[in-house]
Amino acid sequence: MSHLASVPLQRLRLANGTELCVAQQPWAERVGICLRVAAGSHDEPAAYPGLAHFLEHLLFLGSRGYGVEQGLMAYAQGCGGQVNASTQARHTDFVCALPAERLQPALARLLDMLRWPLLDGAAQRREREVLDAEYQARRQDADSRIDHALGQALAAGHRCGDFLAGDRTSLAVEQAAFQDALQGYHRRHYQAGNMRLTLVGPQPLAELLDIGRGLLEELPAGEAVAREAPPSMLPLRAPRLGLQHAVEALYLGYAVQLDEPGLMPALELLLDVLQDPAPGELLAGLRAARLCRQLQARVLYRHAGQCLLRLDFAGAEVERGGQLIAELQGWLARVRVDALWPVRLADWRQAQALRQLGAGPLALARSLQEPDTDDASLLLTLDALLVQLAEGAGLIELVCDKQQRPAWPAIGLALPLAALPARELPAAQLSGGLAAVESLLALTDAASPSLPPARLRHHPGAAAGGPAALHWRGEIAGQHSLPQLQAMLQARIADVQRACERQGVALQLGVEAGAWSLALQGAAALMPACSARLLPLLLAPLTEVAESAAEGLLLRQLLQRLPELGGARGGLGLQGLSVGLGEGERAQLEALFAAVEPLAAWQPPAASNHELLWREVAQPGSDAALVLLCPLADVEPRCEAAWRLLGQLLQGAFYRRLRGELQLSYALFAGYRQVQGERALLFALQSPVCDAAGIFAHIRSFLDQQRQRIAELPDAEFERCREELAQALRTPRGNVARAEQLWQLQLAGLNEEHPQRVRRALAELRPGELQAAYAQLTQSSRWRVLASGPRSNT
Repeated sequence: MSHLASVPLQRLRLANGTELCVAQQPWAERVGICLRVAAGSHDEPAAYPGLAHFLEHLLFLGSRGYGVEQGLMAYAQGCGGQVNASTQARHTDFVCALPAERLQPALARLLDMLRWPLLDGAAQRREREVLDAEYQARRQDADSRIDHALGQALAAGHRCGDFLAGDRTSLAVEQAAFQDALQGYHRRHYQAGNMRLTLVGPQPLAELLDIGRGLLEELPAGEAVAREAPPSMLPLRAPRLGLQHAVEALYLGYAVQLDEPGLMPALELLLDVLQDPAPGELLAGLRAARLCRQLQARVLYRHAGQCLLRLDFAGAEVERGGQLIAELQGWLARVRVDALWPVRLADWRQAQALRQLGAGPLALARSLQEPDTDDASLLLTLDALLVQLAEGAGLIELVCDKQQRPAWPAIGLALPLAALPARELPAAQLSGGLAAVESLLALTDAASPSLPPARLRHHPGAAAGGPAALHWRGEIAGQHSLPQLQAMLQARIADVQRACERQGVALQLGVEAGAWSLALQGAAALMPACSARLLPLLLAPLTEVAESAAEGLLLRQLLQRLPELGGARGGLGLQGLSVGLGEGERAQLEALFAAVEPLAAWQPPAASNHELLWREVAQPGSDAALVLLCPLADVEPRCEAAWRLLGQLLQGAFYRRLRGELQLSYALFAGYRQVQGERALLFALQSPVCDAAGIFAHIRSFLDQQRQRIAELPDAEFERCREELAQALRTPRGNVARAEQLWQLQLAGLNEEHPQRVRRALAELRPGELQAAYAQLTQSSRWRVLASGPRSNT
């Protein structure tokens, strides 16, 4: 039985060795592409750490058939799409999402850059600086350091103990030996037999197959690369480690070696149960014993029957770590013989099918890369997995504290780390095994009987169908920063969010000045139940102690705080908007509230002119980051059409200039966005080599330089960009995209006819109007800046 049985799909292997899988989502707005190359950082020459990651970057810098400005990145950005890539230990993924009609040209560019990259020497030297900056950021990242520390526990010689990001010293591009290694790695691994392509879009399966097969068959034939089995992870050389760290915490790892089919599905089922907070489960018992508040599990490595797990126990006290480990080990031993496993497996299969049906095309394309297994084999593998975990031979304990530790030498990154003495575990005190699963649909009675009045608007489902979508917005009061509010509300809804997302209901929570917002998408039948459980938690007064701001990429933290540049827009109570709910779901939803009124129109924010607004947000770390918000001059469709076209034109140029030519950043963004109801062009950049004032100067210089380009824009390029933008502004096909469009219009105080008016204005737009809009854009008196440092006094 396949958990993807309800998704129309087809798999085949071509004569040249390439694997192809296609799936149809009739309601999808875009096509999702995921091409996996079965080679990663553990397959690179040991003499050049980071070579695989470096090659991944180089592939985007021009190929035999397409220069940089005609390549995949520029092509996708030009039509409003997205491109990304990631190098893992044993594979490298290249992903893309863009309008469905652009599939064939995009895939042609992707395959050309993978097979025939230029690997230009000057481009290599520039890109090495970008990788070095990324390496410096990753070596300071707390999560990366913890992952690296857990790898040190493994038997010597396993590459999970190496930090393989690559930096200026390890990427010796000037040496002939390095170039030979780079070319050899590419020839060996980037060939047909080592590639698996998945495509998901609204096209019929036959059309997706024709496009994929037609391009893949042009690749020279090849066979999958035979790779040596990795060295053993066991026995552990340091089962208990101490890491000098700013925050005291306890982390556990498990090194698993199990040569059984279906290891990953069995592991995913086990982790699903481990993280279940329902009454009777392990996590509920650990909470009752005050051993932890939350449990998160991640797979750090998997290949050839091996995997390395990481378990994070939020709220766990290092002093009680022995008891926590004892309870975990005791539970693993008890559940091995639990008769409820087939029941839990059936529920997990059903939840997987719901997640697949509710996923976007790119998320589904990613998931289709993973092989499945039948139920009987999965349960046998699960039993063997539980036996190995319960024995504890692969258990790793990582204690983080502020105690000084000596440098632990490791490839790529030395850590303040030391082996700690083994400890004797106390007796386990908890009992019980698996609990029966309760359906989310049965939990509507969790709603408070006193939910306030709500203003709602319902729209019928789109013709193409797909998951239903529901948006909520409610008021919030508190003297906390937006990241603190986000963390507090996220903690409140964590258990319910897991239950919703497990059943395929995607959930996105955001905060702004004076309000929170919640977006749900998934099966229509689940929307009332999810709302009934989530809204009381979000509407309750804030009484918790403020959580610290979440760690992560500095630029992402600034973007989270972007609404601080606008004013509070409260006073409108609880509001909701849905697309795709049936009459029954609407009635269930409306029964939750004291009263229901029509959703009122919202007045757009008044435009204001002022001196450049610069808000400094002090952030730790050596990098600097800055976000520049340039609000539209007015709300008229002709103005929006011109500014949207400017965003289309500037996006690729911003990337090429500040990342490619100046090597200022590995994290940057430019384009049209709506922030708290206000439409604007947004420019954002994080840099390890430039302070905030310097970033601002570079962005301003970029805008000055682009003035002449806009003034002299060839008619052909103007028409091409206008046509691409017109395609992106088409009426959405599916419920989710339609709901997002309607919700953004509501937040901006615009009517439903506004997008059509913008399209008509775009068709009438003339180059002179584009130049006038650019002059408005560059008037810094309306700019707003959020930065990690002060503005220059000069």
